[in-house]
Amino acid sequence: MSLGLRADPTNTSAVISVAGTDQVVITNASNVVATTFTGALAGNASTATALSTATGAAPSYGARAWVNFDGTRDTSGAVSTANTNRLIRQSGNVGSVLRNALGNYTINFATPMIDINYTAIGTVGELDNVAEFSSTVNVNGPYTTSSLRIATGFNTPTAGQLDDRNVVNVVIFR
Repeated sequence: MSLGLRADPTNTSAVISVAGTDQVVITNASNVVATTFTGALAGNASTATALSTATGAAPSYGARAWVNFDGTRDTSGAVSTANTNRLIRQSGNVGSVLRNALGNYTINFATPMIDINYTAIGTVGELDNVAEFSSTVNVNGPYTTSSLRIATGFNTPTAGQLDDRNVVNVVIFR
């Protein structure tokens, strides 16, 4: 990272905070015409860089939580129909996924949301490679700051049914 600083002639010192703890102090800043500091970028730099690389005038919004889990397996990886925590393949800000009943899950956030005004979207894999009319993830609430309840299943032209799915993906935006 390179940082240039031009001091105001009325100042006698300037402080640059790095990662909230380290500091570089320039004394007699009024005598400093221009100073350049070099060093490694730390902290949330990768996140800031990723969001700042978006193009266009619209702002970028990052996911607050996401999860890819197997609704058919418990945390040990064994196929299970018990109402226990499910196998999480990968996640961000998700502490656990609990099976409440067939095709019904509670996603528990590792860090709570700031309020309940978030958006959740999801996808599921096919059930045993059987062609389906449409596979769905329904948010059936309640929305809370610490968790979200979802249902997975499929709809045929004649009826809807809940099912445990081996691939469930959910992303939460706020």
